[in-house]
Amino acid sequence: MVIVSRIPVKGRPLGLALRELVYCHAQICAALMKSGALPLLPPLYKSGVQYRPEPNRGSGVEDFADPWTCYHRKWGDCDDLVIWRLAELIVSGEAVPPPQVVRAGTRMHVLVRRANGRLEDPSKILYPGRRLGNTPAERAPIVKVM
Repeated sequence: MVIVSRIPVKGRPLGLALRELVYCHAQICAALMKSGALPLLPPLYKSGVQYRPEPNRGSGVEDFADPWTCYHRKWGDCDDLVIWRLAELIVSGEAVPPPQVVRAGTRMHVLVRRANGRLEDPSKILYPGRRLGNTPAERAPIVKVM
């Protein structure tokens, strides 16, 4: 099923909406993982999935892909990877708070905030040919949005 949600805001309010949508999607995916309704997945960082920006980036359309879609296509953008990582942490019993949304240049970027407050960036970890400081998000100045 495809669900479309229109968010009529920009800037900081959009960061808040993005944070809550990603967190809600992660909770839904965690519930599906626990239910056994869908096939088991390997842990995100052992799945072979890589970070890749969405093909329609900058179009004003954002696709929040679920972990099963990411696993089958072998890639996800920052929000997709955060959804998967949060879902697996929720399933493991970690009391994870909502994700962190930052502005990197003109774009929004989503990070996992662990229960201990530490930030984790699945996009950096799963960036193809990863070299720290080599992704657009790493090169741009980071400004906290939410």
